Amino acid sequence: MWRIGILSGTGTARKRTIPALLGSEMCRVTVVHGRNDDQLKLAVGSAPEIHMASSEREFAELRHHYDVIYIGSPPFLHLPHIQLAVQLGMPVICEKPLVTQRQQLGPLLKLIGDSNIPFMVAHHIRHQPAVTDIMDIINAGRLGSPIAASLQWCFQMDHSAPNARWKLDPLSGGSSAMFDCGVHAVDLAVCLFGAPDRIGAVGHHVRSADVLDSVVALLDYSGFSVTVVASQSGSSAENDLRITFPTSVLRAVGLLGEKAVRTIEIVGESGAKKLTYGPINLYKAEVENFCRSLGTSIAAGTTVADAALTTRILFAVEDALRTGSLIDL
Repeated sequence: MWRIGILSGTGTARKRTIPALLGSEMCRVTVVHGRNDDQLKLAVGSAPEIHMASSEREFAELRHHYDVIYIGSPPFLHLPHIQLAVQLGMPVICEKPLVTQRQQLGPLLKLIGDSNIPFMVAHHIRHQPAVTDIMDIINAGRLGSPIAASLQWCFQMDHSAPNARWKLDPLSGGSSAMFDCGVHAVDLAVCLFGAPDRIGAVGHHVRSADVLDSVVALLDYSGFSVTVVASQSGSSAENDLRITFPTSVLRAVGLLGEKAVRTIEIVGESGAKKLTYGPINLYKAEVENFCRSLGTSIAAGTTVADAALTTRILFAVEDALRTGSLIDL
């Protein structure tokens, strides 16, 4: 049984990760840190066996109660929280995005590299058989080479929510929706297709004055291109993955969301084929998969290398939005 200590566990972790792990036979939450006592008590709920820490110092003092650190803080706190995890010598799962300010990326990557701690970024979408099957289809060339692909994650942000304050501040949450919902789509593109050659982008202010809350990015590969649509002000009705091949199209309906995809459809000249999947709690799966990988040579989920590439793409999108030009990666 792996014991999980959660740094800043009163936001996303309270809503998703903590409830997801309550039924896990492999992992259990033993320590939760947060600065707001009321939110901290709400996060812990009626589980008296979970220790509460209202400061980083208290969290460090409780280090004998956990084996893995889950960093659930906003991105502007990732660098100091990863520094603390490195000091404690613990494996780390870190919420996305890795950073939103480019001057932090180099020091953070050096910190992780020098420490050699196991590290994964929490992109839950990767942790399902459907994504493994799509990767196998692409890598084996079963449908030929991709001609084009599109990924979309849109939602209607609640501007009155507590996390909207930092998400709508470019200095803390990033300059566009790509750093929020879009990062999941970019990570999945990296997972499926690797590193693009060039990046282009256009963006608009729909409901936010400071952040480009609707962005379309172009990831240009050798022989095909991928479009990524990200919006904090759009409908989530078709947050799908679509890959066009020479004689067929693969579509994963609702793949970009909080729930595991249930169906992949492949439509071509010879008819239609469906791959069907059972329900999975992705937030449980990502933590269990990371813990399962510890002590082995098998990497789980989004590695440091993939996270660094995804972050470089986000900054290239930022440059493309600013200049109106294609940016060489």
